[in-house]
Amino acid sequence: MDKDGNIVYKLGIVSTTKDVSIPLNLILKSNEYIKEETISLFEYIPLLNNNTNSYKYYEIDNIPILQVNSLCRITPEDRTLEKFIEDSKKLKGKDNIIIDLRNNTGGSMVNIDKWYEGFTGTKLKKDIIEASLYTNTSISLSKDKFKSKQNEPDNIKDKCLEKISSYEDKKYYPGWSPIEYEDFKHTENKTNIFILVDKNTSSAAEFLAYYLRKLNNVTLIGTNTNGCMLTGNCNSNYLPNSHIPINISHKIYMNKDFTNIDGLGLFPDLWVKPEQALDRIVKYINKNI
Repeated sequence: MDKDGNIVYKLGIVSTTKDVSIPLNLILKSNEYIKEETISLFEYIPLLNNNTNSYKYYEIDNIPILQVNSLCRITPEDRTLEKFIEDSKKLKGKDNIIIDLRNNTGGSMVNIDKWYEGFTGTKLKKDIIEASLYTNTSISLSKDKFKSKQNEPDNIKDKCLEKISSYEDKKYYPGWSPIEYEDFKHTENKTNIFILVDKNTSSAAEFLAYYLRKLNNVTLIGTNTNGCMLTGNCNSNYLPNSHIPINISHKIYMNKDFTNIDGLGLFPDLWVKPEQALDRIVKYINKNI
């Protein structure tokens, strides 16, 4: 998408190299004419911002913008996710909405369920296979994680700790929980939903984009997402001797066809530099819709 909001073709590649730019030698042929060109492809850098709230609603040219910075609280005083869920019911039937998930590194899947149900009027049927490992180690790590959380008020932390402790009474403890999944139930959607993503869009934010994309009239704009959807409920700790920090997850997610997009992410429908995505999609909407 160019600066005027037009859809154009541009040369690009998805690469694992850490180089900021990649030089390419091109040979262009047309009938008997041959031309050689040397070009450089530059990395699309993710949008970085510092936010004190998880969610912000505003409008540009009467287009609702949902800036979702996180799917969990950023501070204990942050109550904006409640507003995010409330707004879902008001947005149903709008002509166009933009959901900005750039630099959103995830959070709680519960907030996805609530927003989806508020917007569509139907419960989200998750077609991702999931299971959790509950052992002494995983439960202890989860308890330590919630006890030390700085972004949740004490009453929320107490409820989470109570829920974690309840798994010790399950028949499958210690071990893997039963595998769960459903068939996604398609629901009608007439609202044009444009979702802005970049390489920092991760975990639960990717799942939000994944499930909304199953509806009609949903377009992803930006770059491919982080590719952080294989595991969940990540806990951090340090090895006792080396003090090397490690992240340990005890939840696994997998598509029913067992494809793994870790490190690859969700591909956008329209490739745009992340810092330009909002301005250009607004121009596109005003010009074409």
